[in-house]
Amino acid sequence: MIALAMSMSGKPTAMNMSFQRGYAERFDWLKQQFTDWIFIFSTSLLYYEGSDDEDTKELFRQAMAAFDGNAPTYHIELRDKPTVVWDFHSLLLMIQMMFSTMLTDEKNPLRLCKHCNKVFEAKRPDNLFCSAECKNRFNVYKSRNKDK
Repeated sequence: MIALAMSMSGKPTAMNMSFQRGYAERFDWLKQQFTDWIFIFSTSLLYYEGSDDEDTKELFRQAMAAFDGNAPTYHIELRDKPTVVWDFHSLLLMIQMMFSTMLTDEKNPLRLCKHCNKVFEAKRPDNLFCSAECKNRFNVYKSRNKDK
């Protein structure tokens, strides 16, 4: 623990606390964070794949604008080339930033599987299914319903 404390001496207190053996967050706080993330993901999914009604879309835009929280700070370090270094004041802020980056990534976006409704990282922008198995099952069920 002393070695860990010495290596983290220049870091924010929240980072030091998160690596301690006895560190924990309250369950109700964690539940609220996950609920907020589900809300953000669902709102963005419904905005792009839901209704074309402009009033509904405006409601989704306002809901997304309400999601803020503490913004991370950054500074530039002169390494082998100028490098942006993010300063996260908490583990939560780092996770929120990673979640936001994944949600807005055009190359590998987060998606909802068309068959099983699991969230997955699309390896290609046109992926609609989390796996080949889900794609096959979706097509089998679709063809069976077509015959009826």
